[in-house]
Amino acid sequence: MKKQLFSLALGLLIAAGSYAQTALSVRDVQFISAADLAACKDLSAYDGQLVKTVGVVMHDGNLTELTSGSVNGGYRPGVHILDTTANGEMGDFRGIQIHGVYEDAGGQSQPVNFLDNLVAGMVIEVTGTVGNFSGESQIFPSDNSSVKILSSTTVPTADTVNLGLINDNSRTNILSTGEEWEGSFVTLENVTVVAVSPFGGNRVSFDVSDASGNTINVSDRFLVQKLPNRPLVNNSSPQTAGDFVAPVVGTKYETLSGIIMHSANGCTGGTGRGYEIHPFDKSHYKVGDTPPSITEVTRVPFIPTSSETVNFSAKIIDFNGTVTDQKLYYSTDANAALANFTAVNMSLKAGSTDEFEATVPAIADGTTVRYYMAAADNDGNVSYEPFTAGNANGAAAIYLVRDNGLTISDLQRVQDPNTSDASPFAGQTVTVTGIVTSSARSYDLGNIYIQEEGATEWGAIQLTENIDLLDLWRTEEVTVTGTVVESFGYTQMEVTSVTKTGNTADIAPIVLPVSDSVGRANNGYEKYESMFVRFENAGGKVKISNPRLNPFAEYTVSSDTGANYNNSAKVQAGSRNGNNASSLWVSLVTDSTLATENGIMEVPVVIADKEIDMDAIQGVLYYGFSQYALRPRNNDDIIGSSVALEAAKYAADTATNSVKGLDQIGITFYPNPINSILNINTQLSEAGVITVKGLDGRVLMSSEILGNTQMNVSGLTSGAYILEFTNENGQRATAKFIKL
Repeated sequence: MKKQLFSLALGLLIAAGSYAQTALSVRDVQFISAADLAACKDLSAYDGQLVKTVGVVMHDGNLTELTSGSVNGGYRPGVHILDTTANGEMGDFRGIQIHGVYEDAGGQSQPVNFLDNLVAGMVIEVTGTVGNFSGESQIFPSDNSSVKILSSTTVPTADTVNLGLINDNSRTNILSTGEEWEGSFVTLENVTVVAVSPFGGNRVSFDVSDASGNTINVSDRFLVQKLPNRPLVNNSSPQTAGDFVAPVVGTKYETLSGIIMHSANGCTGGTGRGYEIHPFDKSHYKVGDTPPSITEVTRVPFIPTSSETVNFSAKIIDFNGTVTDQKLYYSTDANAALANFTAVNMSLKAGSTDEFEATVPAIADGTTVRYYMAAADNDGNVSYEPFTAGNANGAAAIYLVRDNGLTISDLQRVQDPNTSDASPFAGQTVTVTGIVTSSARSYDLGNIYIQEEGATEWGAIQLTENIDLLDLWRTEEVTVTGTVVESFGYTQMEVTSVTKTGNTADIAPIVLPVSDSVGRANNGYEKYESMFVRFENAGGKVKISNPRLNPFAEYTVSSDTGANYNNSAKVQAGSRNGNNASSLWVSLVTDSTLATENGIMEVPVVIADKEIDMDAIQGVLYYGFSQYALRPRNNDDIIGSSVALEAAKYAADTATNSVKGLDQIGITFYPNPINSILNINTQLSEAGVITVKGLDGRVLMSSEILGNTQMNVSGLTSGAYILEFTNENGQRATAKFIKL
């Protein structure tokens, strides 16, 4: 996309002279007319054009903490600048984000590292292309030298804004009055925390509302809102670890400040969170009257047997008063109202001033126990852990009584996916058994999934981070131990050990109607996450309803070519990059460019078209970017296609096959472990492709090889990677290396 924008900008330069020759004001770039906003149009008039502008830096560059899998090094810099033409005052259309990524000559995304050196108050000149991401106008610098420091001035200060001008009470963006604050530094007054949302990668955001119920998400673009266990990605960061403590529901802020960013929803057609506010300094959270804080909750044993009691403890503190009551509530009734739970008084732990404990008696094997904590202070404020229990119809936490260990369904099942879709075992080390439904084979999806035999819902999970997973084949039963993690709402297991049981089984797909708006609404597909599913149209064909849903290799299928998005299912194929991991062995794709764009497709490309239909389509149900998408494993997963699709031509998926090492076919490499340059030597007479993959199967680097070659892996983060060789004859081999 950026490459297209850049090409357009160059064309304008040649044809009509460059806008970049004379600096535009930030307001010139950001301004959108009232008529356009009323018509739900929020694109800059300069979108896609090369511009030059001057602005005052609002915040230090090294405060940005934004992971990006598509950028070399895994981190995207960024700053926000203020228009200089209004005496440095915040105001309508006067702020904009400088997106710290450019494309090099090889088409690779590189960080604009210079942005990390900027300090609030610097006056800078930026030359770059105006682009748009999720409804937010941004400037993409042309390269690492396209940002220049001109002078310095007074550090910009926030402007107080009424939240009701930005979002409404459903957190929907109000374009007519909110768009002008996009990219600006603002302060909201007298807001209350109404929801706290922990999510993948040890991150947290939360919603605040004003007295009228208008709501905005407080998001974590900057260092200040990073939790203590969140790995930092900005090497220029002034800290080595985060230290943010998430607020509890009910916390009141006298003032809350930060940068307004856009995550489009409402009439613009996006599915984001509306306008968001991103604090970048601790002073931006001015807390008022607040309920007690309940943190450091522990449960021992974590997975009790039927003969064991469960001991709970928690740190409970009131920062502006005293804690007057604290209780643990539990129930073995899946349908019991929270108010009808059994109450257990929590007592102060010996020798502590703020740690409280309680015990739940032993409970029968197979029972799901629901529980929550509540604490009140001397002002009558009450807090809950989990916070969702503060609502009468909210969700409690759970634990399972298991004499024979956990199942995959135990890991995946949640009470209410609309409240939280995170595994109740997130962050815990567990052991489960399942059947392989997708492997790391080149002709397969490339990602490893296992599914609980006999499960019809909640029964599958993706496995990552262990080289032994490469030796798995479909139908094999394996027992794995690892840590359950949440990656942007997607539950995975980082595996530490893999044991083949010697058993095999065929997993039949879960059959779902291809047109089902009810099933897709309200996270209805969450229970099928990572499962092997099959979309059918009872009594008819599965048809393509939108051949090119978006630029991310996704199209939709339904029972009718005219079906809308809500009555269609998403399919992704032909894209393997930092953000996507679909198969290169599925012919039916959105665009012919995918044949070589993210790696060489292994089967002939067939462009998705409404004239094409099929009896069924199956694969693994993936969750990403807040949406569910089916990822077929290869052409065998498209059943009864009306156009001819080349068979996958793969070897039998049996345990009698094995993965060859690079050394077995005459390829050696050194050093290992490595810092930067990987030297690869081959004795093969045929050319091939050498690929670097993450342990999640994603292609990170790729290069043709005949004889000896070198690969610069300095941009990779430290950890384990897979080096894979392939050639036209189907020869394939792998090896593991460690990046220091």
